[in-house]
Amino acid sequence: MKKKTRNMIIDEKEYVYVLNQKYNEKRSHITLKVSLKDKKNLTLTFLFCTWDDPITGSPLLIGVDLKNKKTNKVETFNLHHPKTIKKFILYGLRNGWTGENIIEFQNGLEILSEMGYDIAWLTPKTNH
Repeated sequence: MKKKTRNMIIDEKEYVYVLNQKYNEKRSHITLKVSLKDKKNLTLTFLFCTWDDPITGSPLLIGVDLKNKKTNKVETFNLHHPKTIKKFILYGLRNGWTGENIIEFQNGLEILSEMGYDIAWLTPKTNH
């Protein structure tokens, strides 16, 4: 299956992004890669690791309700929604990514927590 690149315009700049997912031992590993349309090798990357349900799939890709502790409201969160991707692009721009450099954020769930979301139930269980 071919990866589908999507476009988004923010402040008159055109970005492209792609989501990839891999499964490993009941865990979902999701990669979000963003770049300016004409600089596809200079990426902003977010890595997410969460549990994966064999029937419904990864919670971040099917849409889940997350409580935003800043607003005290429950919001539907889905990495396929452009408004969600925009939040991550803006986060990257505020944290050193210019479109002219490469930045990778290893813990996307921690970034969700910084954005105010309660992520405790998204964290994969460790096998002891």
